[in-house]
Amino acid sequence: MNKIVSIFGGAAAALIACSAVAENAAGRAFVIPAQPLDQALAAFSVSTGLQMLYDSSLAAGRRSSPVSGAMQPREALVLMLAGTGLTARFTSAGAVVIYAGSTSAVTLNPITATAAPVVGRTGVSPEARAYAEAVQRQTVEALRQDAGLSDGDYALSVRLWVSEQGAARRVEILRGSGDAGRDADFMALASGLRFPAPPPDLPQPMRIEFRVRQRH
Repeated sequence: MNKIVSIFGGAAAALIACSAVAENAAGRAFVIPAQPLDQALAAFSVSTGLQMLYDSSLAAGRRSSPVSGAMQPREALVLMLAGTGLTARFTSAGAVVIYAGSTSAVTLNPITATAAPVVGRTGVSPEARAYAEAVQRQTVEALRQDAGLSDGDYALSVRLWVSEQGAARRVEILRGSGDAGRDADFMALASGLRFPAPPPDLPQPMRIEFRVRQRH
């Protein structure tokens, strides 16, 4: 997965839960022409120092809108993502999470994997939910790259704890896939992932459910 992951926007894009740093940052000059979205996001990351978190498949085939002038980073991102159908959230950990719409379905080839993050308790902050979505999408991207775990039809539910640095500190299977070998492979994959640093108010563990289905 790229260090720069995707941004979200949309014609009516709204950036929710901006971090205090982003909220108070002074406007800066942006000159980012229209181009393939992944390149535009990379340029935005370099300009702002923000880490972009997204599934690389979201940027495929999409182009950014041009951004020019002095403005807040969140304003620049809204302009850049206009018309892409993507949405963005700033996190308190100095990152931006990019996602598509309100669902968590990510189409893989030739499967669809859906991950639904449920953070420890109800009433959690938007930053915590945005972070859980970033963890979900990064794990789905890793699944897509694993031939064994991306094959077959199965569901799997796990509990995941992360350290202050973002390392997967502990992974527990809540509901297995029915294949002990596959479950062990998933545990090994998830345990080796490194995520962005979590927001300080993140309730743990995160509960994430995965469904992998072959397209017939």
